[in-house]
Amino acid sequence: MEENFWTKTILEAYRHLETVADAIDKIVMKTALNSGHFLVDGESVFETSNKLIALSERKVTLINLKILTENVLSALSVDEADILICRYVENMKFKDIAEEKGVQIRTVFRRLDRAEASFANKLLALGYTDDRLKKMLKNEKWIMARLEKQEENACAVAR
Repeated sequence: MEENFWTKTILEAYRHLETVADAIDKIVMKTALNSGHFLVDGESVFETSNKLIALSERKVTLINLKILTENVLSALSVDEADILICRYVENMKFKDIAEEKGVQIRTVFRRLDRAEASFANKLLALGYTDDRLKKMLKNEKWIMARLEKQEENACAVAR
């Protein structure tokens, strides 16, 4: 889990998981309510059913990601989980975290690096390798795009 790309991606996605799951529910409900007709938007009942199944499977994946994230966070020390939540879930700026914790910004960076590494190590300990996470989330384009962006940013910084 080089560079903790998955740690950052998962924690940033975590803040949006409920919203996306709720949107899926609304789409499923609307589609299901309209499916009493033989054709829904020109699709057969079979095509509509497959679409509903795909959406349901997508929601299950997002719920599993939410549970995984919560399990990993709960396995970390309180300080590690807290700084990850401040930075990625609550989207706080480094300066604001430093002020809230009463520490220097450099200390925030060090603590965040350690917490990200711990999160990545816990994911690995649970068997969530890069390949497993990519396979699990391959259909979540918004998550995969965020992962790619982090990898690109790291390459640009390395140059």
